[in-house]
Amino acid sequence: MYSQTNKMGSKYHSLQTDIWLHHDLFSLGWWSIVIINVLFFILFILLIDRYRTLLISFAFVVSFVVVGLGNEVGSYFDFWSYPHQFLIFTHRFNAVDFAVVPVIMAMTYQYFSKWKPYLVAIVIMSAIMCFIGIPIFVFLGLYKLENWNYFYSFLVTVLMFLILKIIADFVRDKSKKHS
Repeated sequence: MYSQTNKMGSKYHSLQTDIWLHHDLFSLGWWSIVIINVLFFILFILLIDRYRTLLISFAFVVSFVVVGLGNEVGSYFDFWSYPHQFLIFTHRFNAVDFAVVPVIMAMTYQYFSKWKPYLVAIVIMSAIMCFIGIPIFVFLGLYKLENWNYFYSFLVTVLMFLILKIIADFVRDKSKKHS
């Protein structure tokens, strides 16, 4: 059984790589991913608080990991898919999750450090991302909802923001105790 599954996986990856190399790489969709990610990285570099660079960079990395893991789960269960990939061998490097969402999450964490304003901000940012941003990516053909909807995305995005805040605050508080 393992051997059959492994062979099927190899055929799938070979076909996926062939499609990416001959139809997706350097296409309009691929360039859209590159440009969107570069713009958000530039935005991150320009807006990062120079006095809290390490903490906000850590928040970005935590966001990247949380969003990437969520994306892997969602892709595995066919909740959504990405018709265009920046890199073929991982779902973490795609139009939405590679930089856009982690930058938004890190910047929200930076600008709203207290819990009450943060909760209000994450509801607003999640609503903007899920009810405006995702439909734009769907319209552009960079994101496809399979067995999912915008409201589920909203709930998961709020949860990811909460996980970020809990982890980043925990690390920040621990580092203050040991400084």
